[in-house]
Amino acid sequence: MKKWHWILLAVFTYLLFLIAYTPASLVSELIHKQTNKQVTLYGVNGTLFSGSAEQVSAQGIHVNNVQWELSPLSLLMLKAKLDVKGGNIRNKDDIYVKGKLSASLLSPEKFSLQNASLFVPTKTLLSQIKLPVFVTASGRFRVDVNELEFDEGCQALQGKGNWLEAAVNVNKKEIDFGTFEAALSCDTPGFAVQILPGNRLSLDANLSIALNGKYKVTGAYVIDNSLPNEIKEAARFFGK
Repeated sequence: MKKWHWILLAVFTYLLFLIAYTPASLVSELIHKQTNKQVTLYGVNGTLFSGSAEQVSAQGIHVNNVQWELSPLSLLMLKAKLDVKGGNIRNKDDIYVKGKLSASLLSPEKFSLQNASLFVPTKTLLSQIKLPVFVTASGRFRVDVNELEFDEGCQALQGKGNWLEAAVNVNKKEIDFGTFEAALSCDTPGFAVQILPGNRLSLDANLSIALNGKYKVTGAYVIDNSLPNEIKEAARFFGK
């Protein structure tokens, strides 16, 4: 090899090791600034390629014990392939997340997600949504994504969702609804959720979610005579 080849190889190797051993704390500070302080990592340890955080907080939502593994080879292809895991799947009051994320370094708006699972306590999700009536509910929402392709909008999505151990507090009485199931797909550029009717309310509905967070619901439900009087009395609010 010529002398300048050795120099380039030495510089490349140095940069590779420099990136490999970049402290994760520096990356967390960059994320905090780039997201206008909307995302904060606490108790950060490890490096860019293999690290952990005691907690990740974003707009009032917290995920504990987050761990990540970043593929060094993916950076050579100008991509970031990341394995992420966080939370506690056994704790009903804790968010749990696990999945494989692949994003383009040249086009951050383009990314894909594979084999991902998300568990969110119902009360945590309801705290982020403005409802026309006061509702308290329990249980957990579960989302499983086999594949998601996103490029300035949803391009392909295969997945399903569940509301596990669903219950709603009506007039200080908790009503058990069992489980709700849904199929996930694209409503390009947004997302679509089809709620399957095999539930206690016979709820059959379609939910369209735009990228700006606005949503529209169309569907129907049946108030069975076997349901408690509290549900029958509150049925007039269900449309809202």
